Amino acid sequence: MSPDAAAVALAFDPARLTQARELAGLRKRELADAIERTAAAVSQYELGQSRPSGETLRRCASALGVPVTFFTTGRPHLRLDTARAHFRSLRATTVVQRQQALAHVELLWELTDQLERVVELPPVDLRLPLDLPPGDPAATARMTRKAWHQPTGPVVHLVRHLEARGIVVARIPAVDAETIDAFSAALHGRPMIVLSRKGNPMRRRFSVAHELGHLLLHPDPAPGSGHHERAANAFAAELLMPAAEIADRLPTPVNVAALKEVADGYGVSVAALAYRGKDLGVYGESTVRRVMAALTGLGWRTREPVRSEYPGEEPELLSRAVELAGAHGLPMARLAANLHVGLPRLRALVGVPDHRPRLRLVHGGAPD
Repeated sequence: MSPDAAAVALAFDPARLTQARELAGLRKRELADAIERTAAAVSQYELGQSRPSGETLRRCASALGVPVTFFTTGRPHLRLDTARAHFRSLRATTVVQRQQALAHVELLWELTDQLERVVELPPVDLRLPLDLPPGDPAATARMTRKAWHQPTGPVVHLVRHLEARGIVVARIPAVDAETIDAFSAALHGRPMIVLSRKGNPMRRRFSVAHELGHLLLHPDPAPGSGHHERAANAFAAELLMPAAEIADRLPTPVNVAALKEVADGYGVSVAALAYRGKDLGVYGESTVRRVMAALTGLGWRTREPVRSEYPGEEPELLSRAVELAGAHGLPMARLAANLHVGLPRLRALVGVPDHRPRLRLVHGGAPD
């Protein structure tokens, strides 16, 4: 047993074990099996009812992919639960998946807290006119466009718009791409929008707009609320495809090629544009069904071709802040040490590519 593990056992923080387990996407039973303990013992550790030995913590660190010092007390720790985040559907995600996603946001908050001690991030600016009709998604979207000096035309650089207004946007690792597009939360005044790796840039643009709608319309999250989800979708549709101009651009009669041309111009998917046409009364239900069938036949429901890379849609705020912090006394190695995580996890969290060569041992011993 290393001396570090023995010292950590004396300064053990039960909540950190829970966070590390959730970051790894493991249930208590799975962690218990990995460290050769019982699930009841793991529960007692996480509840603070018993203290694990240094050897047990060393096994936990190995199983969960964190340094053993991750389990120490004495640094700020935000605990975030499902009720404080905007999740689209509780039925489509398991408890473990939601916990894993939220644990990453907790770590993002800690990272942001560390960075703000060195770097001044943009102030949060989500202010809209006070006479805005309450709960009107379309009106809120129009006022948002006006505040961004974007009265007509497509909204370009959507993510960059949000980052410039102090919203942290991140594409975090390990979130299940099949069940979570995106979710958001406002943490101590700093809103965060978290994206999975799901979908192409057009789909992610709509997801970002959807989460912005939640942040503006729903200060009190109601995860899985159908009403909130419909309102956020209406906000996103009006923000990206304003009714006043998109209705006249919708092709009639409908064909996928013509829809694709308009959709590419506004940075949305063909499916989103077709449903927008239905909502505006331009297309009927049968027309939309034919479009969806055609998209399925082309394989575009999941892999619609993207004409450009949509610059300005990849999060950059955190990576640039980390770079600036590194130039002013807080290099990534020290930042990782402050967070008690490994450099690979920090790079993945920030979105900084790891360009180091990958080496593989091809000979078991020294050459003869």
